[in-house]
Amino acid sequence: MAQILFSARHGGVSQGEFGSLNFGDHVGDTALAVENNRKILKKLLSQISPIFMNQVHGNEVIEVDSNSNSPVTADALITRQAGLPLAVLCADCLPILIKGSKIVGAIHAGRRGILNGIIAETISRMRALGGDNLVATIGPAICSRCYEVDLPMYLDAISHNAELATNTETHCLDLKRAARSQLSVQGVEVSDIEICTAHDSNFFSYRRDGITGRNVGVIVL
Repeated sequence: MAQILFSARHGGVSQGEFGSLNFGDHVGDTALAVENNRKILKKLLSQISPIFMNQVHGNEVIEVDSNSNSPVTADALITRQAGLPLAVLCADCLPILIKGSKIVGAIHAGRRGILNGIIAETISRMRALGGDNLVATIGPAICSRCYEVDLPMYLDAISHNAELATNTETHCLDLKRAARSQLSVQGVEVSDIEICTAHDSNFFSYRRDGITGRNVGVIVL
C-alpha cells in the first residue's frame, strides 16, 4: 500500500521568510538549511532519499528508479520501484499524489501545467506501465478565492479550460476544480486535503508572501 505525506512549514531549520521547513533549493534559502531540512524529511520517511524535480510548468513525465539522479527536470515523476519516495514542491500550485497497485506518481500542477495537460499525460503513462486502481490526492494548494490573475490571463485560461472559471468580477482561477475534472475524466478516484495555502499560515504561499519557502508532497510505493 502506497504511503503519502504533505508537509507544513514548521519543524525545520530555515530562518526568516523561509522558516522553517523549507524544501525549495531555488528560492533564496541557504543551501545548508535546505539540505538539513531534506535530511529531516528522509528521517521522517525512513526510506532512501526522495527524488525531487526541477519543475518548469510543462508536461514532461519521467519514470525514475534508484539509479536516477535528483533533481529531474519534469513536472511529474512516476516509479514502479517500491521504497523510492517521489517529491513535489509547491507553494500554491497543486501537489497531486497518485497511487496504484504497482505504480505511484507525483504531479506539480499549476495553471500552465493544467493547460499543458500534465495530469492526463501522467495518467496515460502510468496506465501504459500497468497502473490500475489509481487514486489521486490533491494536497495543500491555493483555493479559487485566492488565485486572482489579470483579466486577459483569466479569459485566455478559461477559453482553453472552462473548469478553471469563477467569474469575471474577481477573475480568480479554480485550479482544484479543473484538476478534479481532469482526473475524473481519466477514471481516477480523487480526494482533496482541502487546505488553502494562501489562507493557512501554517503553509508556504507564494501568492500571500512573495519571498517564501516550498511545501513538499511525497509518495512512496
